[in-house]
Amino acid sequence: MKNLLRKITVKTIPVYLLMGALVYFARPKLSFFLFGLPLILGGEVLRLWAAGHLSKNREVTTTGPYAYVKNPLYLGTFLIMIGFCLLASQWMILGVGLLAFFSYYVPFKKKAESDRLRQIFGSSWDEYDRSVPDYLPRLTPYEKRGQHPWEWSRVVSNSEHETAIITVLGIVILSIRFFI
Repeated sequence: MKNLLRKITVKTIPVYLLMGALVYFARPKLSFFLFGLPLILGGEVLRLWAAGHLSKNREVTTTGPYAYVKNPLYLGTFLIMIGFCLLASQWMILGVGLLAFFSYYVPFKKKAESDRLRQIFGSSWDEYDRSVPDYLPRLTPYEKRGQHPWEWSRVVSNSEHETAIITVLGIVILSIRFFI
């Protein structure tokens, strides 16, 4: 719970408010639900796969989805966001989410993370950064990828199990909205 409270910041409050608005204004329709659910599940599977390979600040992670795309966690979040907006049939919130994602989140994360990783890993980060695309995956894996396997302990240390629980809870809540 303490870990969850640390995630509430000035930057995350608007996200939580949008999530609340999404649930409150949700008008689920089966056709959109059927398109949104696979996006959410695919996004969360991608996030779990990525989190199981990520060793933050210890190495340039190049295994798992990181061999194909530099930001699989953000790509997974993007898919989840679109999926939830489809589940709820909320086009205005989708528009706000897309605007925030592309005008603030992506540029901010790109600059902050690239600078930090360049300071920690130097030329090995630069080479990976040049070779692997940010959001549209490569068709072939990064040539100099590492060898370590996916591990559940990394999922837990990266707190992705908490995100998965919240994602499932969101699906359940929006499913209930069919009947309310």
